[in-house]
Amino acid sequence: MDLPGRNWRDLTRAELAAARDAGALVLVPTGAIEQHADHLPVDTDTRLATAVAERAAAQAESPVIVAPTAAIGFSPHHLSLTGTLSHRLSTYLAMLSETARTILSAGFPRVLFVNGHGGNSAPLAALCGELVTDGHPVGAVDYFAPSTAEWVPMLTGAFEGVGHACEYETALVLALADPDHAARVAAKARDLPPRLTQPWIAPGATDDPISRNGARWPAIFHADDCGYYGDPAAATAETGARMLEATVAGLARFIGEFAAVPLRVGIAPDPGTPGIDRPG
Repeated sequence: MDLPGRNWRDLTRAELAAARDAGALVLVPTGAIEQHADHLPVDTDTRLATAVAERAAAQAESPVIVAPTAAIGFSPHHLSLTGTLSHRLSTYLAMLSETARTILSAGFPRVLFVNGHGGNSAPLAALCGELVTDGHPVGAVDYFAPSTAEWVPMLTGAFEGVGHACEYETALVLALADPDHAARVAAKARDLPPRLTQPWIAPGATDDPISRNGARWPAIFHADDCGYYGDPAAATAETGARMLEATVAGLARFIGEFAAVPLRVGIAPDPGTPGIDRPG
C-alpha cells in the first residue's frame, strides 16, 4: 500500500479508497479526557492509545489505517474532579457505533477499537457484541493487553499492572513527552506514595470484597481522592521507553493476527451456513 502515511486524517479520499481496495484494517483509538491526579495531563488515556496505535500501525506488515481518535470516553466516575469530560453511556455507544458503521459502509473490511481507558472497556465489549451479531466485523482491544506479559516484569514499583495515573501510564507519558514536560511530570510524581487500595473503597476501610470476589464497581474518584491508583513515583523515562517498545510490538503483532483470522459474524441459525468473515 503506497500511501504518504497511515493516518486517516492525513489522506485524501482517493488515497483512502486505495487503502480500502488494499483491504486495510481500520484502527479507531478510544481514550478519555479525565483527571489523572496532579502529575499527568487530562488527555493521558487519549494520548497513549493514539500514540501506541499509530506506532503499531507503522510496524504492521498488513495494510492498516488509523482513524481519528474518539478522545472523550465514558468517564462519569471521574466527574467529581476538575478536568473530566464524559459522554453519557448512550451517547458514547451511539458515537462509536456510527463511527464503525461509517467505516464499514465505505468498504473497509474490518474495524478494531484500540482502547486506552478502563471505563470504556465494558461499553466497548457490549457494543462489539451487538455489532458483530448484527453482521458487522468490529473488535476491540486495550492497547496494553497483547504485551502484558512483556512489560509487567519491567515495572519497579509496588503495583503490578495498569491502574490509573500509575507507574505504567506515567512512564509511558515520560517516554513520549518533550524534555520540559517530562521534567514537570517527574517532579510532581517523585514523592507520591503508592496507592494500592482501589478507589472505590471508602476512606478508613481496608477490606475489598469487590476485588476479592471478582465483582464489579466503578473506580469512582471523589474530590477528596488523590486521583491515582498505583505507584507513579516509580516511573522513569527509561523504563517507559522499554515498556512503550514492548507495548507497540505487542499491538502490532495482534493487529496482523486480527486482520487475517476468519471470525464468526452475524446470526446463523442454519448449521449448514455459518456466518464467517474472511478478510482478504
